[in-house]
Amino acid sequence: MKKIIDLKGSILSLTVLKIYSADIKETKTAIDEKIQQAPDFFVGIPVVLEPEVETLDPTFLALLVEFLNQKQMLPIGIRTKDEAIKEQANYAGLAVFSEDSNLKKRPKNSTAESKPKNEEDAGLKTAMVIQNSVRSGQQVYAKDRDLIVMGSVNPGAEVMADGSVHVYGTVRGKVFAGSQGETTAQIFAQKLDPELVCIAGLYQLAEDIAEAHKKGFMQVALLNDQLQFKAL
Repeated sequence: MKKIIDLKGSILSLTVLKIYSADIKETKTAIDEKIQQAPDFFVGIPVVLEPEVETLDPTFLALLVEFLNQKQMLPIGIRTKDEAIKEQANYAGLAVFSEDSNLKKRPKNSTAESKPKNEEDAGLKTAMVIQNSVRSGQQVYAKDRDLIVMGSVNPGAEVMADGSVHVYGTVRGKVFAGSQGETTAQIFAQKLDPELVCIAGLYQLAEDIAEAHKKGFMQVALLNDQLQFKAL
């Protein structure tokens, strides 16, 4: 019999958009300002909405979903305990996630339970090593492994890894670690002055990074849903 469809499990790193205002105009303006800081990063990014307000206007979510789609973002769901907001989400075509759902965590392989059947199941592979700097406009992706860049990551360049990212020069572009949701992934840089850093879907733009974190060898890790910066 001819196969018509196939349904397989997959892990997708999601961005959570927390909403602290019930004013749709104010919310749109804040989102637009954030997008303008790194336009390419937000194109096609899947987003889960997480309202941190008690009540929303009945049209709030529908208007917000329409706005996000116009900005080429992909609103796919909502996380809330509020029944009224859940009802709005249903009308807006959003999935409803439970409050305790971990949207970014990827299950790890357990060697104690069973041995990997093949290389695909063996977790992260040997690190990918880039001997030179990554130039503006270049994109480097280390699938299922760490990434080591012996030079710098120049402005306009992007480096991504499913594992951790190590840069032995200066980071001035964008760095994505744990790009498939690995929350234990980290970023290490000889000097950190990036356009954006991101671990497992949680990111921070240049303007949100303290100047103290842009001096000396830095480690960036994900802890309690926040990026933590530490000088080494």
